Amino acid sequence: MSLHRALSLFVVIVALLALSAGISLVLLTTYLHHTTVDLENSLQGVRLAEEMQIDLLNYVRSESESEKLKLENALRRALSESRRYVGSPDEGEALSDAARFLDMHFQTSRTGKEPPPGNLRATFGALERFVSINIEQANDSLRESERLDEFGDRIGITVGIVLAIGTTAILIWLSKVAFRPVFGIRDAMKEFATGRRHVRAPVHGPEELRGIAAQFNEMADTLARQHHNQAAFLAAVAHDLRNPIAALKTAAEILSGPAAKPDQLSSLMGVIKRQVSSLDRMVGDLLDSARIESGHLDLKFEECDARLIAQDVFNLFSTSSATHHFDLVLPENPIWLYCDRIRIEQVLNNLLSNAIKYSPGGGAVTLALKEDTDEVVFQVADQGIGISAEQVPYIFEPFRRARLPGVEIPGVGLGLSVAQRIVNAHHGRIPVETEIGKGTVFSVHLPTMNRKRASA
Repeated sequence: MSLHRALSLFVVIVALLALSAGISLVLLTTYLHHTTVDLENSLQGVRLAEEMQIDLLNYVRSESESEKLKLENALRRALSESRRYVGSPDEGEALSDAARFLDMHFQTSRTGKEPPPGNLRATFGALERFVSINIEQANDSLRESERLDEFGDRIGITVGIVLAIGTTAILIWLSKVAFRPVFGIRDAMKEFATGRRHVRAPVHGPEELRGIAAQFNEMADTLARQHHNQAAFLAAVAHDLRNPIAALKTAAEILSGPAAKPDQLSSLMGVIKRQVSSLDRMVGDLLDSARIESGHLDLKFEECDARLIAQDVFNLFSTSSATHHFDLVLPENPIWLYCDRIRIEQVLNNLLSNAIKYSPGGGAVTLALKEDTDEVVFQVADQGIGISAEQVPYIFEPFRRARLPGVEIPGVGLGLSVAQRIVNAHHGRIPVETEIGKGTVFSVHLPTMNRKRASA
């Protein structure tokens, strides 16, 4: 599972819980407010009813007319105020009965007659009923508030438990699934930095960490491969330097010795010239590679006919091997290029040299030139050993050479890397087509002069 999705899901769940808890608290406080108001109304109703009962008793016992009038007014005000706290039809009915009986009692008292005893009992009964209803409502309000309080406690406990479980689960998940791969990647980096090139990061855990581990492993594979290639390069350089140096040493010993014959001088000078040329080419590849890596490859562009470049390169190699048959295919009309002629010749020299080396059994080596829409294409084809599909993606890496079991090819593995960098600097490309046992075709695609000027 993705770390981003897991954390997002956890945040969403926490947010929903917090939102639910907040809504529940708002609703609970609203209900509790209503319950409190109902309870307060009930208590006020009870208080007023009891005050009316006391005033009514005082009214019956009083013999002063002014005192009775004062108590009558107090009772009427209490009745009027009690109507504000009526919350049910039964309360309203009880209060109306009490008001009706009181009016009858007051009217009878004003006439000087003695009110009937039943009238007073009926008034007290109505007030008692009003008090009972309010007490029952108060009890209901208390029970409702207790229920809401219990419900609020449950919500709080439930949310707390869920948050605790969720937090514990996410911490355990992070520890087991997220942090462990991070520590694995960290440990792999530390071990790799100490020189253990075989160490790789474990690819497991969340998607993002798997991607990081895979990228690190790919980088480690590349670095390890480059380290191996550099070691192979040093061995190849030592091996390739040993041959011309040994030949030069032998020629020097012969020339400096008393047994040197005049007819040997021409042959020995030819050997010296070829070996010095081989050393110069090897050192040139090393210098070009160093310049390219440091970003100091200087190019001198000029207008030139691509046919002349191909012809000069072909003339250089056409007599270099007696076991190969060299072909040159050129168009009739000029093909103009805007390029560094010396560098393009260097690219073609490398490709033709490789074509000869990688077809040790001889065969045809062809250099062809053609124009394809807005590109100029040089093609170098051989009928040699070919390159395996596994090695093709890496043949342009520095110090990398195509190899086949039982076939030893001299070289340090810099030529194709330098050639590709030169072609790229001309905004071109250099694809390869190859098949084991049938040969290889390298194609150098360069923009025509018109396209080059347009892009400039």
